Amino acid sequence: MARSDNPAMVWNGAAWVEGSPRIWDGKTWAQPTAARFFDGEVWQAKAPAPAPFPAYAASNAGLFGRADYVGGPLPPVRVSDVVVSVCAATAMPQLVAPSGFIAQAHQLSSGHWIGVATWPYDGRGGDVVWQVQDSTSATTMNLVYRGGDISSTPVAPVQEVRQYDGVNRLPLNSAGGFTTVFLVLAESVDLTGYAWPDGVVPRAEQLGDFGSLDVSLLAADTPGTGSSAGDLVLDTTVASAACLSIQVRGMDDGRPTWILGDTTASVLGTTTVLG
Repeated sequence: MARSDNPAMVWNGAAWVEGSPRIWDGKTWAQPTAARFFDGEVWQAKAPAPAPFPAYAASNAGLFGRADYVGGPLPPVRVSDVVVSVCAATAMPQLVAPSGFIAQAHQLSSGHWIGVATWPYDGRGGDVVWQVQDSTSATTMNLVYRGGDISSTPVAPVQEVRQYDGVNRLPLNSAGGFTTVFLVLAESVDLTGYAWPDGVVPRAEQLGDFGSLDVSLLAADTPGTGSSAGDLVLDTTVASAACLSIQVRGMDDGRPTWILGDTTASVLGTTTVLG
């Protein structure tokens, strides 16, 4: 048996053997735990187990004019958090940093592009950078969710895209289980306010400059699965709009969950039981 240079020998009742090293935990001598790492907020021995419904933790957003590269630092984030990064621009966005991740891109009927990428944060610092070559305007947003199942982070995170022209109300896409993030892009010169439906929690916004035809980005989320999340109401008629839904996967506990107030799939006393 290999021994340390200065082994502490203890009597086990039959022979002297090398004892296990102990550490002082502030109250007593205890067995050392596994190697710890700093997750950005606290020291952890291992990543926390995923939750059924990953929880929103932080976000940031930015509005840019003519540029080839846009982005900025991540909001406060911890190791094993799931990052959802979004870029809307007049040119096709490509994720440059962090490296190793591919964005899913869609061109909308308005001509604008939307790029979305998700990845589990591994502790590497640096900015999130999107390349939008020759773009005349761009809007970015980063959202951080805690408690996701990082082993099942999808390469193509966008579940559904719906587009509308000349509207002031947008029916939200159906929630897809776990935590569903709704991203709404609205092209308008005078959007200043909006209201999400009950059961959908607002998370982040980046409105365009008033009087300028910019893309505003609005984000909200809801747990569970529903077929009638409701409408997002805008305070003006926008030239064009799109609603994207993204699923942040968590632990599957095998139990169905609906959005409270879902008029189709969640009727209290029939399909939903409070427990």
